[in-house]
Amino acid sequence: MQLSTLSTLLGLSASVAATIPHPPGRAPLRRQFSADTTSSLWVSEVPSSPRPYAVRHYGIPGVVVGAQTYRFPVTGPSSDYAFTLISTGAPASGSLGVLPHAHLGHYENFFCLKGRFQLWTASAEVYENEESRLLTPGDYGAVPHNTTHTFQVLDPDTDMVGVIQPGGFEDLFYALADANYTSPLQSPYDINDASPYNATSSSPPAEVIAALESFDVYAQLNFTPSRELVNGSYSSAKGPGDVAGWHVAAAELGADETTPYFVAKDFGPKWLSDEAGFYQIVQPLVTPTQSAGNFTLATISISQKLSNESAMVVPGNDTSAAAAGSSASGSAALTGHSAFEVLEGLLSFEIGGETIQLVTGDVVFVPAGTAFQYYSVVPFTKVYYISQGADGLDTRLMANGVSGWEYPAWPSDA
Repeated sequence: MQLSTLSTLLGLSASVAATIPHPPGRAPLRRQFSADTTSSLWVSEVPSSPRPYAVRHYGIPGVVVGAQTYRFPVTGPSSDYAFTLISTGAPASGSLGVLPHAHLGHYENFFCLKGRFQLWTASAEVYENEESRLLTPGDYGAVPHNTTHTFQVLDPDTDMVGVIQPGGFEDLFYALADANYTSPLQSPYDINDASPYNATSSSPPAEVIAALESFDVYAQLNFTPSRELVNGSYSSAKGPGDVAGWHVAAAELGADETTPYFVAKDFGPKWLSDEAGFYQIVQPLVTPTQSAGNFTLATISISQKLSNESAMVVPGNDTSAAAAGSSASGSAALTGHSAFEVLEGLLSFEIGGETIQLVTGDVVFVPAGTAFQYYSVVPFTKVYYISQGADGLDTRLMANGVSGWEYPAWPSDA
């Protein structure tokens, strides 16, 4: 059956996720929520509804699927099903991390925080236009609807950041999990395999993958991923071997919402903004063009706030709650939920009258219409930014910034 004819089988409401049948022989593990909705922004379990909160890297419970440990800094319930943010910690493996599959209703995004992994994409069912890249820290891969894909973890300490839109996709991992995972010492992943260099496959067997259509997972078991990468890249359209430009030349984003694509770290388009007084460089990874207006993704590099500068302010629906600052990106509140994950540096973030500082891997979630302000405490801070809809901070900074900026660094002088 063609994927296009299967769309009528979805019809799944996030509010009835608990009624979805689970794979044969498996029962769903409990969803772990925070019961505290009034205290500090920092939480040890993700809230069950949208509110401002922050989580430390590795600081929340997760689930174990084979050799991989999944944590969910943003879930369907915590974002009102805008998106799910996933942190996957895993050792190297000699096998695919998951058997090839496609999604009809979810757009999946892969980002390498640390380590290495290989990502394959191809047209669903017919497997044309196969592409593959070796992703190292800062690299990104887009997997739109109806795209066959799979991955393989290659380093002993790899951290994959996943964004899936719409939210709620974590229900799949709760259903497949071998165990809940909590580490008092916040270990990156569960050490349950004989080797960190050649772990056993984390993928459920073929018969389980084939039974996951209720989770929007459609098995593509006839797809055989190519192993003919040269210099970290492969393209069936261009023949075996090196794809000219990977980690060498400027990368372009996908032409539309159906085209998979890859962006190497700092090789994508860039905008330079100085509206806050300090510099910010926006590198979009997904714009409304690639997502059909459903979400945006970008990295934002931020220069240190000098003593005569103020924080970057984004207003909220309640103007009285907006803290004073040097500038605001637009005069209106952001209309969608958003999240920031720190990639490097030290980020100061104020929301709801509370100021926190975030380091690599930490995440802060901002509900739609909520005022906030931020700045870099150190000379260079970089964040991974996710926004619901087309009206995100990244889009506003780009609209008010200088397009065609070529460097991942800002000017030497103020």
